[in-house]
Amino acid sequence: MGILWKGGTMGGEPVMKTQAAARDPELARTVRELEFRIARLSLLNQALWELARERMNLTDADLEKKIVEVDLRDGVEDGAMTNGPLKCPRCGRISNSKHWKCLYCGLEFEKPIMG
Repeated sequence: MGILWKGGTMGGEPVMKTQAAARDPELARTVRELEFRIARLSLLNQALWELARERMNLTDADLEKKIVEVDLRDGVEDGAMTNGPLKCPRCGRISNSKHWKCLYCGLEFEKPIMG
């Protein structure tokens, strides 16, 4: 069940081949390395999810709900983790949205309500 990564290949070739990569060997190597890293991270994430699901009695719906929660931390449901600034209502300092608490005063921020 590949719900963690929706990338892939067509006919065995990477979907994101570009003409520029074909002309520039350095760029082509970088693209191949990034494709490998994405595939490896996808494999690792899938294995971790399957372990967690089996050992903690979770469901795919639990994972989907958490994906939406994490995705919304930057205020935009776009399928990507974008770390953005959050202003602490207590001390007024700026923290990163991935932390969900102020790094300076420790106030926990309100997480998005899940629908």
